[in-house]
Amino acid sequence: MAFGMISRPRPVLIVDDDIETLAVEHQLLAENGFRVVEARDGAEALRAVQEDPPAVVVLDVQMPGMDGPSFARELRMALRRVPLVILTGVADPRREADRCNAEAYLAKPFDAQELVSVVRRFAA
Repeated sequence: MAFGMISRPRPVLIVDDDIETLAVEHQLLAENGFRVVEARDGAEALRAVQEDPPAVVVLDVQMPGMDGPSFARELRMALRRVPLVILTGVADPRREADRCNAEAYLAKPFDAQELVSVVRRFAA
C-alpha cells in the first residue's frame, strides 16, 4: 500500500506556551475529529507550518521568544494564507487580533464549544 497516496486532512496547529492550555485544546479538538499539531512558541510553529501546512492556526499572543504577532508576520511573509484564530487573556482581544491580522479571536478562559465551532468554521 502506497502511503503517499493517502490524503490526510490538514491539521489544526495550536500554538501556546502554556502546557495545560495546549493539552485542553488538543483533547477538545481531537475529540471533535480534528488532526492536531502542537507548538510551544512561534519558532516551533513556523517549522510546523513548513512540515505540515495547517488548515487553521489557533495562536496564543503572549509567548516567550517569538510571540503571536511576530509569528503572524512571519507566516504572512511566507505567503501562507492560513486562517488565524487568536486565543488570548489580554483585556482587549480584538486589538490583539487586529495586530495579528487574524480572522477571529477568543478570550481566555475560552468556551470549549466556541473553540470547536470557530475552528470548524475556518478548517473547512
